[in-house]
Amino acid sequence: MPAEILVGTMTWYAAAGVVFAIVFVARGVSRVDEHAAVAGLGFRMIIFPGVAALWPFLLSRWMRARS
Repeated sequence: MPAEILVGTMTWYAAAGVVFAIVFVARGVSRVDEHAAVAGLGFRMIIFPGVAALWPFLLSRWMRARS
């Protein structure tokens, strides 16, 4: 039972990370870092896995950059 909960939680975290990474790489990265605004597709593909893994931290950075 605890293993099922752990796997379910990790699956949810990964799914939320992938959804967030798609949106963040497309729109959010340019608001958080002005140098990334001119970055190409290759850069965005490279940062995608890290964004998916660190999405709670990057979400808070994006929210602070908006205000």
